[in-house]
Amino acid sequence: MSRVGQPLAARRAGRLLALLALLALPAALTGCIRSRVFITSEPPGAEVLWRGEPYGATPIEIPYLWYWHYDYALEKPGYERIDVVDRFRTPPWFLMPVDLFMEMLPIPIHDTRERHFVLTPREPTLSQLP
Repeated sequence: MSRVGQPLAARRAGRLLALLALLALPAALTGCIRSRVFITSEPPGAEVLWRGEPYGATPIEIPYLWYWHYDYALEKPGYERIDVVDRFRTPPWFLMPVDLFMEMLPIPIHDTRERHFVLTPREPTLSQLP
């Protein structure tokens, strides 16, 4: 069927669909900001409690959404517990209005923070002594 024979409504619908696809293309090509913290410990294998909930053992990578204060703890049997309140500051290129352009870049932007902790062996209590 030739284009001349198509109903007007079908041609308009086809144009509208093409316009919507053209408008959606830039959104599909944009990257995103991926913020993570990579936590390691000496010795490895310490349990990480992220915001009060068990998250996994070190070394571990934890994603976060907001640049703010986060509380977490590291625990391992035979070692002192480490409690941390860490503030992840916003990098300058993620502040307004620059962040709008950073979000529109067609590549993912990684912001990985690294934290390393050395656990201290726990002193034996009197009940543990021979």
